[in-house]
Amino acid sequence: MNLYISRCIRLIVAAALLLLLCSCARGDAHATVHMDRSVDLDVEVSVSENALSSLYLQKALEDYKQPLEQYGIQIEPLQESGREGFQLHHTFTAAQSDGITNPEEALQRLSQQLPKGMTLSSVVKKHFFTTDYQLQLTADFLQMLPDSDPSLTDKLESMNFIAKELLSRQLDFSFDLTLPIRPLAHNANRVADDGKTLTWDISPLSENRLELAVRVPNLGRIAAAAAVVLLAIIALVLFWRRRTRKRSKG
Repeated sequence: MNLYISRCIRLIVAAALLLLLCSCARGDAHATVHMDRSVDLDVEVSVSENALSSLYLQKALEDYKQPLEQYGIQIEPLQESGREGFQLHHTFTAAQSDGITNPEEALQRLSQQLPKGMTLSSVVKKHFFTTDYQLQLTADFLQMLPDSDPSLTDKLESMNFIAKELLSRQLDFSFDLTLPIRPLAHNANRVADDGKTLTWDISPLSENRLELAVRVPNLGRIAAAAAVVLLAIIALVLFWRRRTRKRSKG
């Protein structure tokens, strides 16, 4: 994990917040983790056409479109049932992890390079055949807005508590995480796909805490142990056959 991914996350969140801070906004981000350590990211965010035109967000989204395209991330327009917004899909490959193959080192590097407003803590417990990972991600998306675009933060600071509460109730944003294995524990709001897909309800206006614990098999040790057991079985069979032949000759 490197600064490439950190900058991409910051830009995607900033573009999403432009729409989510409108009334009746909807958004969903879905990350799918694969066994080869690649991650597919799908994001959809939309608001009513009236809100989009009145707030001149189309021009603002164009400002984020160009820097994202520099990282190979394409933002596509989204139109459905009187709503407009954007959608994007991107795959982060293992090749973008600076050649790091140790998961512990990758987690440490990721925690150091996450954008402002996001923190990641992890606890790793190693066993012979498995390794347990306990992860906690804290995200305050308002802190991730770029300093060069203070319009959103200024708008929020001018709102009183009641206005912020009313706005928060009209925002519908969720984060889905699909894993190749079932987690040991989590604090997700909903689960699907036999427990492998977790969904958290996200608040763009306040701090969010996502907790996850997974047990990952050490495939190398499992394969080595299986090979030893197989060789032992073969040796026992050969030994038994030799003894049987000797007895039959005797």
